[in-house]
Amino acid sequence: MRLGCGLAVALTVALLGLAGASLWVGSRLLREPDVTAAAGTSEDGIRAQQKIFEIARGEPPRRGGRPHQVIVTEAELNRFLSKHLIEVARMPVVFSAIHLAGDGVVEFKGLLPLRDLVSASLAANLVPTTWLDRQVWLHLNARASLVVGATRSQRRYLRFDVQRLAIGRQPLPGLLLRPSPGLQGLLRWRMPESVEGITIEPGVVVIKTSS
Repeated sequence: MRLGCGLAVALTVALLGLAGASLWVGSRLLREPDVTAAAGTSEDGIRAQQKIFEIARGEPPRRGGRPHQVIVTEAELNRFLSKHLIEVARMPVVFSAIHLAGDGVVEFKGLLPLRDLVSASLAANLVPTTWLDRQVWLHLNARASLVVGATRSQRRYLRFDVQRLAIGRQPLPGLLLRPSPGLQGLLRWRMPESVEGITIEPGVVVIKTSS
C-alpha cells in the first residue's frame, strides 16, 4: 500500500471513531494540542518584521562576501507568523504556535482543513465529503534544514522533515509520518537568496546571510 493511501486509511479509521466505534480516539482527535511557546507582543511583531525585511533585502551570496547573523526570538516569530503564515506557507492554515526546541527541531500546531491532510484522489472515496472542510488540529515535530540549489539561479527553501505527526492529541503511527501533498506548502518555505544558513536553537532561530 502506498504511503499516501495508508495515511488516508488511518485518518478515516480514526475519524470513524467519532461515530461511536472508538470514542476515546475520536475525542483525542478533536482536542487542542498542548504546545508551550512564547506568544509575543505587538512590539515583538514589529521587531520581527524589521529583521525579516533586513533579510529579504540582503544581497545574494557572492565569493568573498562577509556573513551576517540575524537572530529572531520565539516570541517574535510567533507574533509574525500569527499574521503572515498563510503568505509564507501559501495554504489556508490558522496559525496557533511554534516552539523552537533547539538542535534543529521545531514544534508546531495549527488549524487546517482535513482535506489538506489526505490525498485528494483518495479522500473522495475514503472520507465523507462533509468532513473534508472540517478544521482539525495539526500537531507536529520536525527538523528544519536549509535546502540550497546547485546553482545560484536555483531557489532556496527551509525544509521541515516531520518526526512526529498528530491530529489533535492522537499521534499517527511512525509509518505514516510522510505528509500528504496538501501539506507541502507548510513544510517547505521559500527563502531569499541572501540566506546562507539557518540554525534552530532553544528559543531562537539564527539566520546567516550574506552582507
